[in-house]
Amino acid sequence: MDFMTAKDELKKLANGKYHQIRYELTEYSSGMIEVNCCLYIDPKISSIGKTWKDALNKMKINLGLSELKIDPNEAPREEKEKEE
Repeated sequence: MDFMTAKDELKKLANGKYHQIRYELTEYSSGMIEVNCCLYIDPKISSIGKTWKDALNKMKINLGLSELKIDPNEAPREEKEKEE
């Protein structure tokens, strides 16, 4: 998903409210690069993801438009250990 598509999706979710979209790229002296896709809808509803799709899915959850789905392969390590 590109920036403009994410912007259009955020605008729909904002439903006329103030909203903001940002792409942050940080490059550390070690060469490591960190990327954050940041979304905000007034008042105080925000989400951050590594991709626009991830950030939009989190925003939908924050707005109550989607349910949190957990991939068992991505469960926290403690949970995996309990299952075994």
